[in-house]
Amino acid sequence: MKRISITAMFLMLLTIGLNAQNFVTTTPTNRNAILEEFTGSYCQYCPEGHKLAKELAATNPDKIFIVNLHAGGYATSNFITADADAIHSGFIVNSFPSGLVNRTTEKSLSRNEWGANLQQQLGQVAECNVAGQVTIDKQTRKATVTVETYYTSNSASETNYLNVVMLQDNIDSYQAGADANPEQIVNGQYRHMHVFRDAITPSLGEAITPTTAGTLITKTYTYDIPQTIGFNVNLDNIEFLAFVTEKHQTSSTGGTATRPILNANKLHTLFVTNDDIHPSIVSMGVSANISCSNDKVMDVVVNNSGVKELTSLKFEVAVDNGEAMIRTWEGSIPKYETLNVELDVNIPTGIHNVNVKIVEANGVKFETSKDITVNNEGWSVAETMSDVTEITIELMQDKYGTQITWELIASYYSVLASGGPYENLKGSSATELHEIKVNVPAGECVKFIIRDSKKNGICCQYGEGYYRILDEKGNVALDGDGAFGEEASHIISIVKDENEDGVEEISSSFRIYPNPVNDILYINAETEIEEVIVYDVYGRQQLTDNGQQSSIDVSRLNTGIYFVRIKTNDEVVTKRFVKE
Repeated sequence: MKRISITAMFLMLLTIGLNAQNFVTTTPTNRNAILEEFTGSYCQYCPEGHKLAKELAATNPDKIFIVNLHAGGYATSNFITADADAIHSGFIVNSFPSGLVNRTTEKSLSRNEWGANLQQQLGQVAECNVAGQVTIDKQTRKATVTVETYYTSNSASETNYLNVVMLQDNIDSYQAGADANPEQIVNGQYRHMHVFRDAITPSLGEAITPTTAGTLITKTYTYDIPQTIGFNVNLDNIEFLAFVTEKHQTSSTGGTATRPILNANKLHTLFVTNDDIHPSIVSMGVSANISCSNDKVMDVVVNNSGVKELTSLKFEVAVDNGEAMIRTWEGSIPKYETLNVELDVNIPTGIHNVNVKIVEANGVKFETSKDITVNNEGWSVAETMSDVTEITIELMQDKYGTQITWELIASYYSVLASGGPYENLKGSSATELHEIKVNVPAGECVKFIIRDSKKNGICCQYGEGYYRILDEKGNVALDGDGAFGEEASHIISIVKDENEDGVEEISSSFRIYPNPVNDILYINAETEIEEVIVYDVYGRQQLTDNGQQSSIDVSRLNTGIYFVRIKTNDEVVTKRFVKE
């Protein structure tokens, strides 16, 4: 079923002066960390462990990797594998859930020890770096796994052990105590993630040597991916991890394992076929920049699984099964390579399902698609008449000021201002007001984040705290409740308002009037308008028009501030107006 063939090669780089690696870096790096969590379907408290592990991994998404090992008395037969049992028996596991952090201990660690041990590992310089790629033919289910290990310093052991394992996400099955982790309950079933499914190498790793500085070791494995391992093995839900362990060690109870882990990494997965043209969507995401707009940049990672170069693609992007937005791309994706394609899309405020479909490749019809859930945060507005405005942050702390921190972050994540922790106050419900002035450029989109380390906010039994942000005129742009738990965040658009004469010049070819408006907002344009959309101050779409009319009826809108977005063939402009 596995390990059909293995080839190995090492090069002494310092001796022959040849840098032959394709994937791994030769620069010294800190360790990545693997949290191997011992779990089981009948373990009542294991969902709490799953939730904590997910939160810890999210703090360093490319540095911390989770492996859920179903073994021991709480595991069910369809999750158990011989390799997982072999790893479990090599350590002292007295409780569930518990875990190993880079296998630094012979006894598994309780949940409250995971965080500190992970941070300790991430702070250490690794003896070696690990990287590689897995190419999978979906038609034959044959995988070719290439792993490179480069030693930046000498290992303490002359022989180390390379481990390659396959994990699977999205296995829906029973789980005791599932309500403790509701995010993983889907249609009444618990969604198991990071489940250990198979070891491509022997259970405790394959011996590799030499382990001295400057050595590059490359190993290639061919592996037939099974159709089932207790559950159906869905090729779209698998991933491969590679890690290097230092040496064989026997625990005090006689179990044998290879440990500790010197370094680890997730292997890049590439799907390939023998078809001439075969694009596929590997992953999707929305640009992480802070944005006060519904116009977003979607990053679509496209894999060329065919043998011919991809030079053009046609996409259809639909939000909540609505009318598709057509997008095209031209460039070059050589065979069996990937490329990030950026698509400009409009996504309304709120949580939405976005479907991206490739409908044409190299001018030939082709269909493949992928869905993603996008949470497009709304925003509030702070107005200014200047190029740079002074906003005021008001923070009323509760008794425990040492628990409070905050940041004001610009659109590209530079920190404009930050504060806290503050001093604790005397009295059971004491409060103290902090006022901070911050200069922000007009047109900027900023994010205010406030945190409480004890996860109970800044209010209630320890004093009625709150936070607000005021614009330069003293108007409240953000009014925050102190009962936010661990963290709260808000996006604010700094809008420059240059005209107050009732006619708004929004570009050289547009104007809107009257402003303020009661019922009909008129639009004068020198070019043909394709679309008009009205949003409220939170970015929620209120009205839309195909642009055939020179006016739009806003009479049904509530009194307040709104924005009109006007699109033509040449440009897209947005301007504020007031509904009376």
